[in-house]
Amino acid sequence: MSKWALLVVMVAGATSAQPYLRTRALSNSGASDLCVTWSVRKVTYRMDSAGSAKTPVEAEFTAIDNAFATWQTLARGCSDFEFIRGPRITDAKVGRGTDQDNVIIFREENCRDVVPLTDACQSDGSCGNTHKCWEHGDSTIALTTSTYSTRTGVVFDSDIEFNAGKSLDGTRFLFTTISSPPCAEGMETPFCTAYDIQNTATHEIGHLVGFDHVNGTTSTMAPTAPLADLQKRVIDPGTASGFCGTYPKGKPPVPCDELAQLKNRITARNTGTLGCSCDGVGVLWPWVSLVVLVRRRRRAAR
Repeated sequence: MSKWALLVVMVAGATSAQPYLRTRALSNSGASDLCVTWSVRKVTYRMDSAGSAKTPVEAEFTAIDNAFATWQTLARGCSDFEFIRGPRITDAKVGRGTDQDNVIIFREENCRDVVPLTDACQSDGSCGNTHKCWEHGDSTIALTTSTYSTRTGVVFDSDIEFNAGKSLDGTRFLFTTISSPPCAEGMETPFCTAYDIQNTATHEIGHLVGFDHVNGTTSTMAPTAPLADLQKRVIDPGTASGFCGTYPKGKPPVPCDELAQLKNRITARNTGTLGCSCDGVGVLWPWVSLVVLVRRRRRAAR
């Protein structure tokens, strides 16, 4: 039986400019030489049927599909990775380990507003699933939970939550789907661009496939998203290169432990196999929250 350990971190960009940064597997002793990587090439995602209460009609589902379609278009040119839309799911749960539902959920309430202080979920971190609420930082726009093996780095399941709950100051992130005009701060409505769902989802899917935050405002994996940001809808060249290099067509995923990188570079010179081009690792700052797209909670299995 697997033993589960929960670590909550915000991963900052590396200190030097990099084209992309892969997510390192974590264990109780910290970051390892393994990267968090899918071993399968067909990943099914399922959207929670409740969707977003504040988004007109079903535009939120279309926006999320568009984000996955952007990644699928990239994959067709260099990889055999497939993103498959599964049926919508009711009563979706985050971080269920090996269920491989890969759910996308909008959390409309903050847990502090709906969960009694005496509730048992307060001690085991299950309030989000039990009460269908947001149990993370107010300044986090969205969050991805990946379950993976600390022995191999292989991902079993990855779930995405959008923070639509009320913050302590009474404001909320309003998620929208239209491209213009930009909303004025404090005057957000569904009929201007506030916090764009496709923009946010495209970034989150980057985490889902194993990529970390990087410095630089032009990257899909930049850690911040200002009001009306649409730039992350387009996958930047560095992130695209990282994806293609990690999941090459017809070949196993490229590992990123140091010995495996050396072997892959030697193979590349001999046979033309594409090796991992990611060097270094971001600095890990636990329990830090910024105005970011993701402060990921990663669940590790040993």
